[in-house]
Amino acid sequence: MKKLKCIGVDDWSRPVYEDEEGQLWKDTNLGSGTLSLHRASNNEFEGEPEFSISGEFIIIEEYKESGFKFQYMMLSRLQRDCDYFLGHGNRSLNILGGDTVAEHIACMKSLWNAFPDDAKPEWLTWEQLLEYEKKMSENE
Repeated sequence: MKKLKCIGVDDWSRPVYEDEEGQLWKDTNLGSGTLSLHRASNNEFEGEPEFSISGEFIIIEEYKESGFKFQYMMLSRLQRDCDYFLGHGNRSLNILGGDTVAEHIACMKSLWNAFPDDAKPEWLTWEQLLEYEKKMSENE
């Protein structure tokens, strides 16, 4: 019997489980309803689901969806807007959620600060947010 623990969620919102031998498994039901586990291709976290699990398994650590899912999604979207603004967007204010860079960054800061300390996004630090503010405010 395989023992599985959830180790995260891939870019396609599929919970990823690891067994005691280090094999990765993906839930193609996206964490809702009955588990539909498939081996991850090349045993990579972002690998495609391949063959379904054979034999019995027990979940020793379940998938738990974050209560901040939509806030993370919004902050991520605002961050991508910053990247586009600084790159191919040619610094056009029409790309940003607010009317100004200051409004856009203020919204990002508000979202970031609303997360408890143990749930701050690892993919966007406060220092990185301040760096976006600095770069985007240049020549304004």
